[in-house]
Amino acid sequence: MKRILTLALALCLSLILVTALAVDQHDKDYFDTQVQLLADNLQKFYEENYGEGDLVAPYDEPVEVTIVNYYNTNLETNMATWTDWWGETLENNRYVAAAEKALNIKIKYLWLKNDADKGYEKQLRLAITAGEIPDMFIVTNQNDLVQLAESGLIMPVDDVVDKYFTTWDKEIQSSDGGKLYEMAMYDGQCYGIPCNISDTDTFSYIWLRKDWMEKLNLEAPKTMDDLRNIMLAFKEAKLGGSENTYGMVIDKDLYYSTRGLFAGFGAYPEFWVEDENGGLVWGGTQENVKKALTYLNGLYNDGLLDKEFITQSNTDAKALMFNSQAGILYAGHWLAHDLQKLHDNDPESDWICVALPSETGAPVEQYLTPVKRGWIVINESYEHPEVAAKIRALCTFAAQGGICDGTWWFSNDQAQALEPFQASVSSWDNYNTYLNLLECYDKGGDTSVLRAKAITYWNNLTSGSSIWAWEHMFGNGETTPMVVLRDAIENERIHYDGFLGAQNEFMQDRWSVIKDEQLTAFTKIIIGEVGVEEGFADWLKTFDSMGGTQITRDVNEWYAQSQAMKE
Repeated sequence: MKRILTLALALCLSLILVTALAVDQHDKDYFDTQVQLLADNLQKFYEENYGEGDLVAPYDEPVEVTIVNYYNTNLETNMATWTDWWGETLENNRYVAAAEKALNIKIKYLWLKNDADKGYEKQLRLAITAGEIPDMFIVTNQNDLVQLAESGLIMPVDDVVDKYFTTWDKEIQSSDGGKLYEMAMYDGQCYGIPCNISDTDTFSYIWLRKDWMEKLNLEAPKTMDDLRNIMLAFKEAKLGGSENTYGMVIDKDLYYSTRGLFAGFGAYPEFWVEDENGGLVWGGTQENVKKALTYLNGLYNDGLLDKEFITQSNTDAKALMFNSQAGILYAGHWLAHDLQKLHDNDPESDWICVALPSETGAPVEQYLTPVKRGWIVINESYEHPEVAAKIRALCTFAAQGGICDGTWWFSNDQAQALEPFQASVSSWDNYNTYLNLLECYDKGGDTSVLRAKAITYWNNLTSGSSIWAWEHMFGNGETTPMVVLRDAIENERIHYDGFLGAQNEFMQDRWSVIKDEQLTAFTKIIIGEVGVEEGFADWLKTFDSMGGTQITRDVNEWYAQSQAMKE
């Protein structure tokens, strides 16, 4: 993992930052200016930095490619404005124009679909069933990809990636150690090119009410007992002014708001993890889960959890935070945006993010699942598979090359969703962006060193109405989530879900119901409806009776094959 991160950082450091043209984005000519800037510099950039200008050379004659794509309601709303400003539409947008001008590729959309309620996935399945698939497109569901490969409708992509993709894109696509490539395997060959997102978005952090801790002379918790004592102190002190003060916030879906707590006991109820025999076991059936459930049941009995959590969404549960009724939350780094709202109403309120406490005080290991927008797949009969590589290289350069206005191409109001295959960034994008920001801090705010998203983030850190939130996420302080993430990465305390295979028919029929039963069983234990020992034993019986044991065998059969292929 360190090697991958080092390579990714080295690539970032090799990029050139050129100040974007000083012209109003809303100007009618801005669209044409940016497209021309990209066309003028695309091949030059890849040749000068990688010696790979030939990979992004334009075709002598126009080449047409048919694609389908998805979008969301926010992008649809923004498009009305962009149509007014630049004449842009979903079908004829900045990326379509750039592909034609820079590469002589004519992108033709057969259809686009709002992905609300999995609209794209459903539409794509209808097209697959009818055998009417475009030349290349993004597949968002792993089982759909396997079906396409099994049906012979798409081609293997190993050779395509090796021959046509740039070094930069190969590094991005492999930044998770090849996990997403592994998920696209069928019958010993890879059929999908990953469109990665930052995997660390699912990393769990603990946020603590700093001003309360200072008033009570409390130190950051090292153990789970320390954490419980802080909760008790918060509850007894009632510093928020409410009689109903609680220790921490959790919600009915449980895992997001307790993922880091479970990990503190070495428990991983959302992941397949290796057991002592080198096989995979479902984390929700391991003995350490009982320790976490016992702890949560104790918090519940001591009044440190709101008894209404069993009916509350995470949004509803966070009302305790906004009302200063709770001062501890496990959450993502973006919680700072919510904390800013509280800070705006109560300027004395402040929060810190620290290393997760554990049962013994030892550093906590966490698990992640590879995060993706999907995989690029290529029609088996398409004559120009290299088009996928050229378009991907164009999109990567536009958003992250530092020559074009990357914010306009990528992050402004969902612009990345206009990319023909959706946005792809390093699986460690948050971390790499943070390192780039630290570089700028270390050089006294020299913004010439900034690249890609760091440019936008620096603007957020230094201007606007959300400086407080951004400082608490990506600032150079010692108690931010990125400090915690950096420590976990550098000390290799992050692991991936052990099972990356497609679900077989048996698992598809039963797995979601089994996970629902697990959530019900764990909730009953936490609220004391059933004792920990009895409730957990009953859950294991349910797991077995509903097919969990058979699924575990199937998962381990896949795992053995996967491991054998790596040897």
